Amino acid sequence: MKSIMGETEREENENRSKDPGSEKNDSGNNEDSDLEDDLMSDLDSSQEDEEDDGYDEQDGETNQNNKRRLTDQDGKQVKSSKIQKKNSSLYRLPTVNELNTLRETQILYHSNIFRMQMEEVLMEVSMKDKHHLQLDEWLTRFSAYLKSMPKSSVHQLNQTEWLDGKGVCDPVMESMPEVRGTFFFAAPTDVSFVGSFASGTSLIQNACVDVMITLPKKCIYATDWRNGSWLTKRTRYLEWLAVDLQNKPDLVTNLEWTLHLGCTSRPVLQVTPSGGIGKKWKVNLFPVPPSESFKVSRFSPGRSNLQPKWYFANDTVEVEEHPATPQYNWACAVDVVMQEHKSLILDCVSQHSNLAQGIKLIKIWLSQRGLDKGIGCFSGHMVTLFVIHLLQKNKIRPQMSAYQVFRNVIVALCSADWTIDGPSLCSSLQADGLSPETFHKLYEVVFIDPSGFMNIAATLISADYLRVKHEAQLALSFLDSTAADSFESLFIKKVEMFQFSDQLLSIKVKKKDIKQTLSRVTAEYQEKTMDALGDIQRLLWSSMIKILRDGLGERASLLVPMRKPSSTWPVNQSPPKHEILLVVGLVLDPTSAWALLTKGPAADAPEVENFKVFWGEHCSLRRFQDGSFHEAVLWGIPKQSVGERRLIPGTICKYLLSRHFGVEGKNVHYVAKEIECILHHPHFTMDFGYATGEEATVSAIQAFDSLSRKLRSLDLPLKIAAILPTSEVNRHARVFPPLAKSVQTGQAVEVSDDCLLFSGNGGHYQVFCHAMEVVVFLEISGKWPDDLAAIQAVKAEFHCKMSDLLKQDRVTSVVLPKFLQILWEGYIFRVRVCYRREIYLRRLVERTTGDWREQDTPDAIHLEKHTEIIPRFTSALASIQAGHPSFSGGVRLCKRWVGSQLLLPHLPHTAVELLVAYLYLSPAPYTSPHTPHVAFLRFLHLLSHTDWKTTPIFVNLNEAFTVADVAELNRRFTSRRPSLPHMFLTTPYELRSVSGVDSDADLDYRYKLASLWTKSSPSVQILYRCKQLAEASLCCLNVNLMKSDADIKTIFRPSYDDYDVIIKLAFKQLSRIEESLDPRSLKNLKVKPYEYSTDEVMPVVMFDAAQLYLRELRHAFNHLALFFHDEHGGNIIGVVWKPQALVPQEVKVGNMEGQQLVGVKEVKQVANVGAILSDFDTIGAGLVHSIVTK
Repeated sequence: MKSIMGETEREENENRSKDPGSEKNDSGNNEDSDLEDDLMSDLDSSQEDEEDDGYDEQDGETNQNNKRRLTDQDGKQVKSSKIQKKNSSLYRLPTVNELNTLRETQILYHSNIFRMQMEEVLMEVSMKDKHHLQLDEWLTRFSAYLKSMPKSSVHQLNQTEWLDGKGVCDPVMESMPEVRGTFFFAAPTDVSFVGSFASGTSLIQNACVDVMITLPKKCIYATDWRNGSWLTKRTRYLEWLAVDLQNKPDLVTNLEWTLHLGCTSRPVLQVTPSGGIGKKWKVNLFPVPPSESFKVSRFSPGRSNLQPKWYFANDTVEVEEHPATPQYNWACAVDVVMQEHKSLILDCVSQHSNLAQGIKLIKIWLSQRGLDKGIGCFSGHMVTLFVIHLLQKNKIRPQMSAYQVFRNVIVALCSADWTIDGPSLCSSLQADGLSPETFHKLYEVVFIDPSGFMNIAATLISADYLRVKHEAQLALSFLDSTAADSFESLFIKKVEMFQFSDQLLSIKVKKKDIKQTLSRVTAEYQEKTMDALGDIQRLLWSSMIKILRDGLGERASLLVPMRKPSSTWPVNQSPPKHEILLVVGLVLDPTSAWALLTKGPAADAPEVENFKVFWGEHCSLRRFQDGSFHEAVLWGIPKQSVGERRLIPGTICKYLLSRHFGVEGKNVHYVAKEIECILHHPHFTMDFGYATGEEATVSAIQAFDSLSRKLRSLDLPLKIAAILPTSEVNRHARVFPPLAKSVQTGQAVEVSDDCLLFSGNGGHYQVFCHAMEVVVFLEISGKWPDDLAAIQAVKAEFHCKMSDLLKQDRVTSVVLPKFLQILWEGYIFRVRVCYRREIYLRRLVERTTGDWREQDTPDAIHLEKHTEIIPRFTSALASIQAGHPSFSGGVRLCKRWVGSQLLLPHLPHTAVELLVAYLYLSPAPYTSPHTPHVAFLRFLHLLSHTDWKTTPIFVNLNEAFTVADVAELNRRFTSRRPSLPHMFLTTPYELRSVSGVDSDADLDYRYKLASLWTKSSPSVQILYRCKQLAEASLCCLNVNLMKSDADIKTIFRPSYDDYDVIIKLAFKQLSRIEESLDPRSLKNLKVKPYEYSTDEVMPVVMFDAAQLYLRELRHAFNHLALFFHDEHGGNIIGVVWKPQALVPQEVKVGNMEGQQLVGVKEVKQVANVGAILSDFDTIGAGLVHSIVTK
């Protein structure tokens, strides 16, 4: 901690010493019209310069300061009449292309910076020209070597003895049956690049290029189309190459196996080229048959190319004699049509750079979402062919810019549905081809290739495609929204599965149970197993997701299988064996996800029988309020808490998996409550289920509403105009909301008048009563005084009058110097009467001349904050909770984590609340969180990945920010960064109203309070500490969240290694011990709910011994140390000495507190650590258990 403070302090000093105007604002948004004005003004100035006195520019020279030098003219030195331009291109006339570019930017982009960012990112991720040349040169040598390889002898396809001792293992999975036939190696007829390298759309994000190796015709037999012969032969060909290439280090430095699109029957040899290019790029080798070997129609999806007698040779099964084999046919057809696809892509894409750049943008977008690799991916090849499809349909034109290509592809993905009416590159239906309807019967997702016989999207299941479509809809909303930073949301921010899904489901299936599991849901299990050549994981996942989607219905808007990139392994090893584990992300609809009832069809509807079969014994006939009878399934009782209702989707999924697939509950891990359990508060027995505290918060707010009605009914001299809450409870943001508890008595307290006071007789008082703050505004009256002291007296009189009237109605209340304290329905409220003109009066400052001047003072700002800003802020956060029910749990989880790391209030409560609100209002690249733990994960990501030096956070509450406000705040953030808070976090409510913004004074007045919440804290050191802890916590959760036996509470347990002094407090003296993460025995803390009594008294309110002790420590030693404590029942106070405290300094007589003198000749002062520690113990007498130093 100390080293962090030293580094960040030096960094802060360096930043503050910089010229404020020397920094550039990368996030600033310049208007397109401003760009055009600047360009035209430059043009005008250049034309004026052309009409100067005719002096040649080349004769005039300038010195280093760009001033005119003396030149010879008629023997005399005179100043040049012209200053030579440093860069004449800045002043030349704009070209037609530049004017077109400017116009295009104005039409297509929200700001010119979007275009510059897009061009910059394309430049960064594209393959460099030198790498392109190096790969071309390498392929020339590689091709020459392959074509010189000798022919081999003939081998049986089902025998691999020739591989023994060669250092190469067979990459084919064990599920592949033996294939009969022969194989021999012969040199290829052609070796060439295909895919992204050939079309010029390669990206460094996927640093692999594809090479097509065309086998000679003599290697292919007429019957290789059936019973897996071609797939096995291409594998043997790659194995032969691998054996030979192991001995060619001048060509290849490493060889590995991988799978094409995750298909186990299509292994690919991945080689690393020799030389420097091998450090950047790898090459995938694809053997393909010559074009004349097979007709593409041979692999039409409806044809049967596998014989059941061959596949089930050792088993007695009953299947169709000639079942269709669409998946096997696709696996073979990919190689058959590769040359045709290459020619089509080269004709359509390679000649049009804008199309290639647009394809790159789409690939980047897919890559940032993890949708471009592995099983079920939306591959780059598919993207390219889809762009060509749109080109053929005239929805894209070659003249379009890269941005237009990207946008049109996104629009097309949003509007189409490939599961019902997939696109087709085939211009006309072939005589022996299949209709699109037949394709849709055989595949879940359809995209027909130019031949009309192959489905390009054969590896996708409907869940994969719906995820792509969902992301396209989000992307379109980002592009259309001026509020969102669409560029970063689309191309920079990476989408994480844990933060994307509201809940997660992990399903483990044993291999021995797969047959039984699948046979329960599909009658064609044997045929589909044969079609996939034994790799039935895709079929299993598709079946499970379909059942879950049908069962969840409207509760889930999306079910997303977690896909992993295809694994790679060395050629000398067998294929890795992975457990069959399906991880599904649930994206929920909060309006229906937590419903207690699944309503089915009417009792007399024909769908009733299917509904009963689907739900089984859980289904029952119920009568609804409209008098109708429906089949329905009940998942809970009406009194269930919100926290318990959030688990209903998991209950449904577990039941369906057990009923339809026989998966036991122990093999299903449901991620929903692992983190939320931190908010549980089981120590009190209430009328409602506490769970995660939402009901307790609502109960407290309802008590405030009833108190408001009571106060408005009082007969006061002035009527009440407004009653506004300022408490974090009303913002749904108090970690453990107050409960309506009965008043506790004991030895430690005694009754005095109408309230409890400490008796001084010893004992312990472990009950904490939180008071909710309320401000009251009275109607306008001209009788209010202008004297501040008189105003306080008038407010006190109103407090007394309100108390008297309340006591007449038997409401317990106590008048205190600055507020009225009321006990109402078991809750404590502190009511303050406010007078708006008081803010103006506190701004008045008397000058030396005797007149008064209005200016901001600390008292005025403090009053404005608590009476004007916080009530509006509280209302805005309450509205977020109304629209997003998970906000309460999310913000309280975040505050609990910050508190557990001892960072409250160094990171202010309101700052945490605003950061979480920002995640809900500006959720890009996601949708708003629907569960608390997702909000918490995104909060950790925000803390760990935000560069606070260059990034302002604008929390657009109620969408009250104007475009002009955002632009001005960005400008001020750039120009005044060193003087602004380290965390710049602002809302529209800090901006003051002004009549106009014609002068700098008006602007300063309007924006002066921007980022009011973080003016004094957090410091650079605290921000750096937050970043470190958030990174570690996020990493821990990403690793352990899917483990059923992981202890998630680890991230809420702080480390004390970085603290110089540890102060341990006595547990028995802590009134908030029940809020701690690992509370001690709390049997004595069981309390009764509140019940009204005529002799009730005001309890001890807001008594927290640890916080009172901390307040004294900070007041006395804030100049020497920082103090850290978990306010939620923590019994440890961590102390960190400030770096300058332990360094001897010059003696200052007025600053000797906590200091001692050292030295003889040169006397200096330094912190007296021993005496300070003794003071720690003295101040905390009875509370401090022990003090430990390093």
